[in-house]
Amino acid sequence: MFTILTTIVVALSLVIGTHGHGYVHELEIGGKSYTGFLPFSDPWASPVPERVIRKIPNDGPILDIHDPNLACNVGGNKGTKVIAKAAAGSKVTFKWEQWPTEHYGPVSVYMTSCNGDCSKFNPSGAKWFKVDAQGYDSKNKKWASTKLIEDNVSWTSTIPSALAPGQYLIRHEIIALHDVNAPQFYPSCAQVEITGNGNRAPAPENLVSIPGLYNNVKFPNIWDPFGTFAAPGPAPAFTGGDKATPSPVKEDPVPASSSKVSSTRAANSTPTTKSPSVAAAPNAAPNKSSSSAPPSATGKCRSRKARRALRRHASLAKRFH
Repeated sequence: MFTILTTIVVALSLVIGTHGHGYVHELEIGGKSYTGFLPFSDPWASPVPERVIRKIPNDGPILDIHDPNLACNVGGNKGTKVIAKAAAGSKVTFKWEQWPTEHYGPVSVYMTSCNGDCSKFNPSGAKWFKVDAQGYDSKNKKWASTKLIEDNVSWTSTIPSALAPGQYLIRHEIIALHDVNAPQFYPSCAQVEITGNGNRAPAPENLVSIPGLYNNVKFPNIWDPFGTFAAPGPAPAFTGGDKATPSPVKEDPVPASSSKVSSTRAANSTPTTKSPSVAAAPNAAPNKSSSSAPPSATGKCRSRKARRALRRHASLAKRFH
């Protein structure tokens, strides 16, 4: 049985390497590295490991901007027991297993308060604030996804230093625009407890719903001339520290399961999205890691499930590549 499973895993890795899209396989934050959810091995491990990044079904995209799974991917509404810890002002790095060069598009990082314990938090209806995002750099003729690839297939953001302590979801996403009029969304959510002396929460005008973020956004045809494209959504909530409103903080630290910050669900604001500016000059399109070893799985049932996953991944790769 070990030989069969080993063969399946090897074959699966070859398919992923040749035709796959990508997913966040590692998270670095607070001076520690955490293995992300590994969709092609974790589901068949016994027991299924708990990860700091919430479950994703595979490395395929979400295609509908109104899909309720757009916030944290399919399966991401349910929490996990692992919660990273980092001080406000810390850097967080999302390391992708891979990303295809021609899948050009924006990259973004958002956060939302878990209003207590992230392991029990469902992000449906949550309000998110932007940490950072990049679209198309017309000066350097480069998409954010290309910058991600050049940075060892990783994206680094900084947790706002003024952010009030508490538990948050951090949502990281790449949007692939290679298929004209059919943007592909690749989100994932990590759970983190923010510490420090910050006392601020995002202002209502900086909050957005997901889904809802991409309503009325016109994504460009990247294979035809266009001017520039700013990442959709509101302005970053903590730019210069002047986009946030004070939020009360307790004098003493609160246990992780009950820490409180001002809710980001309550605000009722409609974010402003940006459409691409059109220019006559054509764009020059750019020319076309390691993770922990997957846990072992045993049993005929797991073997059959792994084979089905291999077939499904091959089908997804053929459909969305």
